[in-house]
Amino acid sequence: MKIASFFTKAFHSFPSYSKIVLLCTLSGGGVVSYSELQSNTKPPVIDPNEPKKKKVVVLGTGWAGTSFLKDLDASLYDVQVVSPRNYFAFTPLLPSVTCGTVEARSIVEPVRNIIKKRKGEIKFWEAECLKIDNANKKVLCRSHIDNNLVGSGEFALDYDYLVIAIGAQVNTFNTPGVRENCHFLKEVEDAQKIRMSVIDCFEKAVLPSLSEEERRTNLHFIVVGGGPTGVEFAAELHDYIQEDLVKLYPSVKDIVKITMIQSGDHILNTFDERISAFAEHKFGRDGIEVQTGCRVVNVNDKEITVKVKSTGEFCSVPHGLVVWSTGIATRPVVRDFMEQIGQVLLNSMH
Repeated sequence: MKIASFFTKAFHSFPSYSKIVLLCTLSGGGVVSYSELQSNTKPPVIDPNEPKKKKVVVLGTGWAGTSFLKDLDASLYDVQVVSPRNYFAFTPLLPSVTCGTVEARSIVEPVRNIIKKRKGEIKFWEAECLKIDNANKKVLCRSHIDNNLVGSGEFALDYDYLVIAIGAQVNTFNTPGVRENCHFLKEVEDAQKIRMSVIDCFEKAVLPSLSEEERRTNLHFIVVGGGPTGVEFAAELHDYIQEDLVKLYPSVKDIVKITMIQSGDHILNTFDERISAFAEHKFGRDGIEVQTGCRVVNVNDKEITVKVKSTGEFCSVPHGLVVWSTGIATRPVVRDFMEQIGQVLLNSMH
């Protein structure tokens, strides 16, 4: 059953349920939660001053939020959407954006274009939800648009029904130096930064003042995490280098290196063994080094420190660029809300 169909049916079929909360994270396998507050058997008190339309607040403009809005009859409710991103992004193509195979503008759709096609009025606010006040049925938000523009960017919205679809955040496992020295690949901006950094690595490597060792370091690209995102990015980067960059920088074509570091015994270990074996074999043929059974314990601006699980030894590997794609974790605002409604947080780390 579609999310919006269930949502609409619940509103009209069960008037004794005064509040319904849906918590959705579809992209990347987050948490899905449902909570309801049932009233007593007594009929609800009708407030003559109560507005005719119930207030629906949707947090997020990703897969879950956008899918919900497309199937919701907004003419029946007062709908407001809050997200720090004023666009929907087709995230499966982010690895292709990092290498220019696909341009960023080709995988995004402005949210206002989406909502204006819906029946009824949907309001959109470009801001981030900082906290959900379940007791008072409010969401506290703050806009990140500054640019020396006047006016306060903080505001609060009341809701009768709340849809949480803000997705998950990158899981660093509290590894020192990751946030400061690694690239992530969850947003369009991340993909664009990686693309620029790859070019910078090549431009720096061809300068006449560098030694051979310094050139090799700058052209050593490390991917941490052997899941779908890491594997696809490594493959895209390899093709980008071999088909385009070596023609532009022929003097360094023989010293470029791509390394994938995976803590498990195999890459793509959540897939069928045949897929995992094929990917490892293909990487071997393409010259992409795969180091399994290794856990990253520290990252700085020049090297990455890895612990080999089988021996317990530590080794340092110099790098030019590190892309971190080891999984996702629940966002703090969602974790706080789940505690408020008395739900146990399961599978917060993947």
